[in-house]
Amino acid sequence: MKIFVLVCAMLVTSLPVQAQEQGPAEAVVHALFEAMRAGDGAAARALVKAGAPLERLQADGTVKAGSFEKWTAWIDEQAPGDADEQIFAVKTFHSTAGLATVAAPFVIYYKGDLVGCGVNQFSLALTSDGWRIIHGIDVPYVGDCASYRDMVEGE
Repeated sequence: MKIFVLVCAMLVTSLPVQAQEQGPAEAVVHALFEAMRAGDGAAARALVKAGAPLERLQADGTVKAGSFEKWTAWIDEQAPGDADEQIFAVKTFHSTAGLATVAAPFVIYYKGDLVGCGVNQFSLALTSDGWRIIHGIDVPYVGDCASYRDMVEGE
């Protein structure tokens, strides 16, 4: 598992830096975490297709099932600023006219304390309502989260 996480981190850091502005799928991912920081579950729900799964790849290789509905309900319980998941080095790995895959490494602070880090991966679809997240999965980094961002961004 540690090798998988390291490979994910290496993949993200080996991609060329995009000189252009973020694309519309990446903008949705950024808006999702802005809604989280604001404690606004309704704004987060508006960016996600109803029923979309939200999963976590565990250290033992199993996948823990979840949902965006449960996550956004949790957001509704947070005061603005309590949950601060900072994404960086966001990249679109693939995009067509109607589908996109976006990776977003993260560090997360809860009420000011660093509580985790890793990589989010989102699948998005262009719907009649615009780009919407249709699937999310993350993998936590097993290591020093205080230096994770520097490691991923390559200082």
